[in-house]
Amino acid sequence: MRHLWRSPLFLIPLFASIMLVVVSQTMFSDRQFTLRLLHTNDHHGHLEPVKMGALTLGGIAQRQTLVNQLRAESASADEPLLLLSAGDIFQGTLYFNQYLGQADLDFYNAMAYNAATIGNHEFDRGPQVLADFIAGAEFPTVSANIEVDESSPLAGKIKPWVILKLKGEKIGIFGLTTEETSILSNSGAGVRFTNHIQAAKQAVRELTSQGVNKIIALTHIGFPRDLELASQVDGIDVVVGGHSHTPLGNISGATHPYPVVAKTPDGSPVLIVTDWEWGKYLGDLHLTFDRAGTLTDWAGKPHIVDATIPPDPAFQAKLVTYAEPLQTLQQQVIGQTSVLLEGDRARLRTSETNLGNLVADAILAKTRPDGCQIAILNSGGIRISIPPGPVTVGQVLKMLPFGNTIARLDLTGEQIKAALEHGVSQVELAMGSFPQVAGLQFVWNPHAPAGDRIVQIQVQQQDGTFAPLQTEATYRVVTNDFLLKGGDGYSIFTQGNNQQDTGYMLVDVVSDYIHERSPVGPERKNRIVRFFRNGGT
Repeated sequence: MRHLWRSPLFLIPLFASIMLVVVSQTMFSDRQFTLRLLHTNDHHGHLEPVKMGALTLGGIAQRQTLVNQLRAESASADEPLLLLSAGDIFQGTLYFNQYLGQADLDFYNAMAYNAATIGNHEFDRGPQVLADFIAGAEFPTVSANIEVDESSPLAGKIKPWVILKLKGEKIGIFGLTTEETSILSNSGAGVRFTNHIQAAKQAVRELTSQGVNKIIALTHIGFPRDLELASQVDGIDVVVGGHSHTPLGNISGATHPYPVVAKTPDGSPVLIVTDWEWGKYLGDLHLTFDRAGTLTDWAGKPHIVDATIPPDPAFQAKLVTYAEPLQTLQQQVIGQTSVLLEGDRARLRTSETNLGNLVADAILAKTRPDGCQIAILNSGGIRISIPPGPVTVGQVLKMLPFGNTIARLDLTGEQIKAALEHGVSQVELAMGSFPQVAGLQFVWNPHAPAGDRIVQIQVQQQDGTFAPLQTEATYRVVTNDFLLKGGDGYSIFTQGNNQQDTGYMLVDVVSDYIHERSPVGPERKNRIVRFFRNGGT
């Protein structure tokens, strides 16, 4: 018995063990890892469904139902799943005005988001409101290009990246926030936004050094910059983006597929996805990686969130509770409009609209006694259209959601021209800096280089006629407190003389204007005229 090990029968288990190891190693080397990403962006406080022509889209309770369905699918397929937000959870409805993001946070926690990045609108009510949101979040909030001093309420609260483990695999997620947040919002002292390309490269280096070979960039920099990011930074597998409200794939108005497939500098594939806005769709991307972490296959589409999806009962009950304090405010009628007040984002940020005229006229009328001659506002401050019929407080609050006051200052004609040049300098990107005006009219050439697009400016005189702007003359201008501080890139306003915040709330001034002139029926009045290539206007 002591020599049994010499028997051929003894070798059979040994050979079997060796073969098992060899087979296991071969299977392990060929192993693939699949991952499913669900994602949203630019929620903007839209907890309730919204009307889009004949369709009703979105709704946080409907989104929960869909997320639960897709999670169940993935669980049955033993496929790990992540739910991500690409920023701008804040701002845009009465729910944000009332609850400052805490209502949205309640739903996002209950929906079990896995990570979110920070959008520019997360700073609209200052750093403390964002700090309170992050403190209550049951998911990490990431942005690699935000630096915070100890003096800020946000100190220590924003992670550059996070590593999540799924089925033994490390998934690295880093965030990016548009660098323009410093001028688009109210980030407060001690908060800096660094170059997003350099921050992304650093985040990838740090994640790679910790053994991560599957990396997701969760960005709020806009689709054009997502494309640049993908082409300039190695090591990113997927870019989940927001900020530009870009439709992809099967979403109405899309001009790009879902996902967009790009190449990193070393030639590796990188997928770019984004999900339009307001929770109207839910992005859904399936990924397959080999053992080295290289993407080998992918598929997906945005799912429409429409009235065919029943609301989740628990979410719907919770939403009713949150909505109750808003009902009285929403329903208070302040006047009537005989026409559609045009707040369409694409039109408002590229041309004159009757709603832009109404808001500009309202603040100019309010400050005429103070000598104001010209009104200049950023289109980004106007968020929705108002249909013909009764106008309510709720509609005006949704249309002007930022809590701005109106302010006045003195500018030279040369400074006014510089302000308007800035306003039309990024029209190709439909930026919120595009101006809406009163008391002047201008002609601009979209084909000229930025900074040299203004062809003609005329200022309205006391008798109603127009005369050319005098570059050396001084004019009193009314705007909002955001632009007075240089917001939306209007740094020229900070150089004005006799600056004064009037303390009048923009919402109140516009509401009073509508009430006093009801029914209103503003028109486009050729205040902003495009100059065409053939010399016409």
